[in-house]
Amino acid sequence: MSFPRALYAGLFIARWLARSYAIIITSLCVVLPLQIALSQTTLEEPTLIQAEEVQYDQNAETLTAKGRVEISRGERILLADEVTYNQITDVAIAKGNGSMVDKDGTVVFFDEARVTGDLKSAFAREVRLLLADKSRMASRSFLRLEGNVNELDRAVYSACDQDCKARDPVWQIKARRVIHYQDEKLLSYRDAWVEILGIPVLYTPYLAHPDPTTDRQTGFLAPTFGGGSNLGFSFSQPYYVNLEPHRDATFTPLLTTSAGSGAIAEYRQLLQKGELSLHGSLVAGDQEDDIRGHVLAKGRYNLDERWRLGADVHLASDDTYLRRYDFDAPTWLTTNVFLERFGTNSYFSAKTYNFQRQRRAVATGTTPIVSPLIKYSYVSDRGANGSYYTADANSLILLRQDGSDSSRLSGKLGWHLPYTSPAGDIYTLRATIRGDGYYIKDAFLINTGEEFTGFQGRAIPQLSMEWRYPLVRNEGRYHQFLEPIVMGVLSPIGQNPDQIPNEDSRDFEFDDTNLFREQRFTGFDRVEGGARINYGVRWGGYDRRGGSLSLLVGQSYRFNTDATFTDASGLRGKFSDFVGRLSLRPHRYMDLQYRFRLDKDSFRARRSEVTGIFGPPLFRLRLNYIFVKQSDPLTPDFGDREELYSFFSSRLSKYWSLSASHRENLEPGGGAIRTSLGIQYEDECFIFGLDIAEDKTEDRDFQSGFAILFRFTLKTIGEVRLTSDVGVTQ
Repeated sequence: MSFPRALYAGLFIARWLARSYAIIITSLCVVLPLQIALSQTTLEEPTLIQAEEVQYDQNAETLTAKGRVEISRGERILLADEVTYNQITDVAIAKGNGSMVDKDGTVVFFDEARVTGDLKSAFAREVRLLLADKSRMASRSFLRLEGNVNELDRAVYSACDQDCKARDPVWQIKARRVIHYQDEKLLSYRDAWVEILGIPVLYTPYLAHPDPTTDRQTGFLAPTFGGGSNLGFSFSQPYYVNLEPHRDATFTPLLTTSAGSGAIAEYRQLLQKGELSLHGSLVAGDQEDDIRGHVLAKGRYNLDERWRLGADVHLASDDTYLRRYDFDAPTWLTTNVFLERFGTNSYFSAKTYNFQRQRRAVATGTTPIVSPLIKYSYVSDRGANGSYYTADANSLILLRQDGSDSSRLSGKLGWHLPYTSPAGDIYTLRATIRGDGYYIKDAFLINTGEEFTGFQGRAIPQLSMEWRYPLVRNEGRYHQFLEPIVMGVLSPIGQNPDQIPNEDSRDFEFDDTNLFREQRFTGFDRVEGGARINYGVRWGGYDRRGGSLSLLVGQSYRFNTDATFTDASGLRGKFSDFVGRLSLRPHRYMDLQYRFRLDKDSFRARRSEVTGIFGPPLFRLRLNYIFVKQSDPLTPDFGDREELYSFFSSRLSKYWSLSASHRENLEPGGGAIRTSLGIQYEDECFIFGLDIAEDKTEDRDFQSGFAILFRFTLKTIGEVRLTSDVGVTQ
């Protein structure tokens, strides 16, 4: 047979086989669902079709699929009741309950659409879109170009769930044209109106925001408007820059009518072995100073599995700037740079500190600079009978521009032996020795009124024994726990010479948290010496239903008085004041705690702190009362205080919540400190918040007073903040 004849015969056989295959498939599809793969002329991924019935018209070269049709190509899926595909034009017409699912999760619903064979291009009328974050769009017409650009005509967008009984969603955006750039992950609007409850409130010729598939997108964020006595009218407009997946930045111009203008800048970056964040501001033209500003920075870097380098920088041009321009303003701004090592049984750190006060002014140059503070701690493995050793070292250099300087080197060795007897009582024996060496420069001696410069040292051996005997009793649904505790401590008397200044042990407070500590001072400069016994009892009753009542009360007895403690401390005499803690939780909607220090002679309260939490989320009340009889010249910043703070919150409904707070100074001549009221509405697409506060504090160019904060958030779009304050009047 010649080659042309053989070729003709081969084509005839192939045509006959194709017709026979189509007839067989058509007959099978009458009763069975079918999945087939259309042949491809290229190496691209195949298009898969699944339907209850498939028919192929050879003359027209069309394929018709009916009944639960599903066509998929890669990550794109087309669903419809009927799909007719023309192989010549490479166009499919889908009809009846149609939808297209895109690779980013977007779903397009339609009644009839024209789609290319690769599902990358499509056209439909009267469509509805469900985006990846469940927000919705509707449009008169829909056009998809090359699989990455969707154009919608006369479109409506909203993130709100549409209630069939509601005429309009809470908010929606109506636009003449909307373009969805899927590669750029951006939704842009032309001639757009923002409607609230069906009422147009804002027109813009252009609006854009990231689509739901992206968390970060370069562009403008929602602005903040404000007005008040501190800044006058203020306006800030943040601009966000997505530099890379691991770093971004925000730049915010700030304009005010009464306090100059400037800018706020933020930078954030995740490193391979750490992180970095920078936040700063600069303002010029204020009446008080020509240039004011601040910087807040944080950096962490892991050198390896054990070593870490870090820095925290917080500085301001002056001590009222942060409060006046509404930045976070703690009482002290702390800057430190540190190096740490985490060992299996040890810890090492070297730190430097700088402090800047933000409240009551302090004399220039008297605030210390710590450079450096070095710490080392080691705990050995368990040895014979469970004993172990500890080693601690501490070094400090403290400098001032005006005032005394000091350098300290301290070391401490300890041996610890815990033991549990056959009877169940627990013993802990500790023996330590500590040595401190100081070099002091220009220290003022209170007792003599002279200045001291020179070396000073001390050695402090200490021995302690602690005994506990926990007792447990179960009776019915109740469980009781009783534990008497006695601790004896022995160390030399008079280890606090006047030549050693008190730099790190000023914030002393005797309470239930340090009742059973060998050394109650938080720092190194002051030492608790002499023979003493700490004793107390801890009791608890527990209900299997979750209720509980517990009590801790105790006292300390000293064999010698110690002038290191003031009369207000509760430790000046041989017998200390009584300290303790009472906790009551009868059920999950009530939690009470009372911490106290009672005078050892009169049992009058020297310190009381009551905290109570009442009610379910529907109606929750928190109260905190504090009374401190301090009057300690060593801690002038924390004197006598009596204060009540109350906070109320209520989940009024699924969407509405209410909160209120009040802080009252109960001292004679005191009064209200701060009162606030807030109400918020939040649903799946919208947040509205209104906060009202009255603050009675002021400091030079900063004036608080009556303030209002209005927050208006369209989820997936952004937030607008409006603030207003009226300063206190003189």
